[in-house]
Amino acid sequence: MTVLLMLGMIVIFLAADRIVQKLRAMKEARRVLQPGTILSEPPEGVRLALNHTWMKMEKGVAVIGTDEFLARMVGAVESFMLPDVGATVAPASLNIALAHGGRRVRLGSPVAGRILEVNSGILRNPMLAGRDPYGSGWLLKVSPDPARGSASGSLTGAAAREWLRGQMSLAKEFLAGVPPRTSFASLPDGGEPAEGALLHCDAAAWEEFERRFTTIHAPETTTT
Repeated sequence: MTVLLMLGMIVIFLAADRIVQKLRAMKEARRVLQPGTILSEPPEGVRLALNHTWMKMEKGVAVIGTDEFLARMVGAVESFMLPDVGATVAPASLNIALAHGGRRVRLGSPVAGRILEVNSGILRNPMLAGRDPYGSGWLLKVSPDPARGSASGSLTGAAAREWLRGQMSLAKEFLAGVPPRTSFASLPDGGEPAEGALLHCDAAAWEEFERRFTTIHAPETTTT
């Protein structure tokens, strides 16, 4: 009887251990970006700017936010720093920022204008930007100023999704060139950067990421 009881306890222990290991594996699989499966096509009406912000028009008002690429690269955002209602924004003004652990990435609005509303929900819960970047994770509502224009090169639909995937490839190259040069940054066998990969980088890398990915640069001009 004692032997049977011990065998039963061993079986239960092994089964429980197997379940724990399986749950851990599932959690890790959810944590990492899978190539071609995570970055989705932005919803209809959403236009992506080349600094990883987006805009959609609702009854003449521009709703803006940050895209899925930025949410995945930064991961667990601790806070957003947003202008106040009544302030003006523009693509060239880096007055929107997301931060984690004293590091930040700044970016400009995809459209110039005056702020009508700030999303108080994302100020209370910055994780909304990652969970629902094109929905409840919106940042600002802006009254556009046509005279001041908007960010050039905006993308929609399948073209936006392909551009985001290209940005992931560039991000992988970027992460490979900044310390720490470890394997956490991407999946094996040519995978995409892991979710929150930027969190493992120092402040200098965040500044360089901002320069490369979230700053809209003036087009180069040539002289003859």
